[in-house]
Amino acid sequence: MPVSYRIHPAIGIARVGDSPAEYFVGPEAPGVSPSLTNPSDSGAQQGGYKDRQRRIKRQGARFRVYEYTTDQAGAVTRVREITAADADIDWEVHLVNRKAAEEKRFFPVEGRTLRNQGVDRGKLTIDPGAQRVSGPNQPMKTLVATFMDTITVVLGDLLTDGAGRLIVLGGHGQSQSHDGRRLSESEDDFADNDGWCDDTSDGPISATVRLHGDTKAVAADSAWVIVAPPDFAPAIENVVTLYDLVYDMMATLDPSLAVTATTAVSFTAHIYPILRRVSNMQWVSDFAAGGHGTTTSGHFLSHLGALAGNNPQDGARQRIFRRLRNPRGGGTDIMNMPKLGTASSIPGVPLTHVQYQRMERWAKGTFDADWSGTAPTPLTFDQLPAKDQPHALDRAALEGCVGGPFFPGIEVGMIMLNKTTYQTKRPFRINTERHPGELTARMAVPWQADFFACECDEDLSMDWWPGQRPDQVLRGLQRAQWRLGVSGMNDMVEKWSQLGFVVEKKTAENVAYVEDERTFAPITG
Repeated sequence: MPVSYRIHPAIGIARVGDSPAEYFVGPEAPGVSPSLTNPSDSGAQQGGYKDRQRRIKRQGARFRVYEYTTDQAGAVTRVREITAADADIDWEVHLVNRKAAEEKRFFPVEGRTLRNQGVDRGKLTIDPGAQRVSGPNQPMKTLVATFMDTITVVLGDLLTDGAGRLIVLGGHGQSQSHDGRRLSESEDDFADNDGWCDDTSDGPISATVRLHGDTKAVAADSAWVIVAPPDFAPAIENVVTLYDLVYDMMATLDPSLAVTATTAVSFTAHIYPILRRVSNMQWVSDFAAGGHGTTTSGHFLSHLGALAGNNPQDGARQRIFRRLRNPRGGGTDIMNMPKLGTASSIPGVPLTHVQYQRMERWAKGTFDADWSGTAPTPLTFDQLPAKDQPHALDRAALEGCVGGPFFPGIEVGMIMLNKTTYQTKRPFRINTERHPGELTARMAVPWQADFFACECDEDLSMDWWPGQRPDQVLRGLQRAQWRLGVSGMNDMVEKWSQLGFVVEKKTAENVAYVEDERTFAPITG
C-alpha cells in the first residue's frame, strides 16, 4: 500500500525568552497546558514561565514525523509516528528575520516607502542559512547571523529529544539598533523603526526519513516554524485564534470544511468555546469586563444552561447573534462583538466565516444540544489515538496564537489572509514557494514597540490582543495595569521580561486568572 510521511505540526510556534538554557515545549494537545519543565530533565527545573533567575523560558516548537498508509482509493488506513527507534531522521531548518529588509513600510510616509530605504537589503536580512541536525538527544545548535555587518544576532537553537524529534528554540528577545538610535515613541509610526532589529523569525522545516533496514531515504511533507514574542496570558484563549483563521482559509480551498445546512454543529465543540473565550477576556481587559464580567448579563458562562438548549422560541441566542460583527461586512458599531481592534483605522475584527456560520446555526436552534452541564476534560497528547495526533499537533500550536487584528499582529500578520500563502492540497501547510522570513517580515520591528503601542486606550475604546499581552490584570486583590512600570517603547525593550504572566488559580469556590511571576521592584501609588 502507498506510504507517505508528513511533519507535524504543519505550522509550529516557538517564542523568545531571555533564559539562556531553560525552555519548555509548546502546547501539543488542544486545551492541555504544556509542561513547564525541560523535557530532557527529571523535573528539577523551575515549574513556572521563568527560571530561578527570573528570566523568561523560551517556548520550543517540537516537530514529529508521521507515516501515512493509504489504500488504492487514497483513503488513510494507518497512521503512526516515526521516531529514532524506527528510522534515521535528518532535519533541516532555515530561520530568517527579514523585518528590517521589508519592501513595504507598515506606515508609509512621504518619500519613504521602504524600511531602511537606501540601505543594502542583504545587510538588513538576518540569515544564518539552512542548518541540519539528526539523531536523538542532540545538544543545542545555535543559529547565528549578523545585522548590518556589525551586530551578532542569535535567532535560536536546534536540538532533538530522546526519540529524535526536532525542537526549535527562538532567540532571547534582544532588540537593538546598529547605530545607537532610540525608538521614536510615536504611536503613529511604531512598526517601522529604521536601524533596529530583533530576533524573531520564521522559516521552513524539512526532514528525510530512512527506515532501519532500508537504503532509500524519503522526504516528508515540509512544515514551517514561526518564532514570536512571549504569550503573557497563556491561560486566556483569544476569541479568534490563528487556528480559527487558518481553518477558515482552508475552508476556502476545500469546500468540505465549510459550514452548510447539513454540517454538524455541536454546542460543546463549536459554540461553548467562543462563549467561554468571550467571558474569560474579563481577566485581562477592563473593557471586556464591562460587558462580560462575572456580574454582567454578558458573562455567558453564568447562563450556559439556557444558552445550550435549542428551543427555537428562545430569543437569547438570537439577541447575542445580532450583536456579532458579520465577516461579510456590517456590524461595525464599537459595541458589537467581538470587541477587538476597534479603532478609526480598523472598524472591528469579526469572527471568521466558519465561526459566524456556526453561531448562525446556533441562533436558529439547528445545532446539536449536546451540553452535559460541564466542559469535557481534554485528552492529553499521549491519550490520543495515533490517527488523531497529527491534527491535534496542528491545532494546539495555532490555538495559542491571535487570529486578528493584524495591525500588524503578534505572531504573524495579514499574509495569513492570502490564499497563496498555503499549499492547496496539504491542509494547514505553508506554500513551499514562500521564502524563509517572509511570514514575519511585515511585523513590527522591534516587537516590543508594538507591545507598548497597542494597548487598550484610556477611554477603553478598543482592545487589540488582551489574550496575548494583557491590558489589565488581577494583581493580588486589585485590578492593575499590566505594563505598569514600563514608561515607553524603549523601556519595553529593556523591561519586557520583568512583566508577569496570567495563570489559572483554582479555589474551592471558583476559578480565577491572576498575574504571577511579575519581577519588577514593588511599585506604590
